[in-house]
Amino acid sequence: MTSSIADWKKFLKQTYNGLAPGGYVELFEGHMRPECDDGTLTPEHTLSKWVDNIEECGRISGRLYVDVPSLVPLLKEVGFIDVTVAKYKWPLNPWAKDLHYRELGSWCLENLMEGLEAFSMAPFTRALEWTREEVNVFLVDVRKDLRDRSIHAYSPLWTIYARRPLEEAEESA
Repeated sequence: MTSSIADWKKFLKQTYNGLAPGGYVELFEGHMRPECDDGTLTPEHTLSKWVDNIEECGRISGRLYVDVPSLVPLLKEVGFIDVTVAKYKWPLNPWAKDLHYRELGSWCLENLMEGLEAFSMAPFTRALEWTREEVNVFLVDVRKDLRDRSIHAYSPLWTIYARRPLEEAEESA
């Protein structure tokens, strides 16, 4: 949802108002820009350039990809308490040694391969004014990077949950 909500503060306030006192909200969001702990994903990789382009499309269209941890102060500002944040690593392909993460990476790669053109076509042709052919040619190298197990990239996924206070006095406690 990170790029589908134009005004996160308004959205979170509406969520707050829609919850019964003591109710919880949970946000589960992925960060658009992959991370890499060992330097095997560089700004020169086509995958990195794809993300740069997607982010530029968001700027042009006014639908920015939110930095997920930046939602924490907004949750507090609209009145939520007990805000809890957890970060998870989801490998983009099966590069990980751990069997669990390798399986996650296999599923992630499958999803990316199936959806990459759909994720890219409208933003690139509308915001960047690329032709369909330009997009498809560019995606060939993005797919190569995604399949490259020597690139140890992962998508950071965030779970943030928070509680509406039982009473207004609980907010200031």
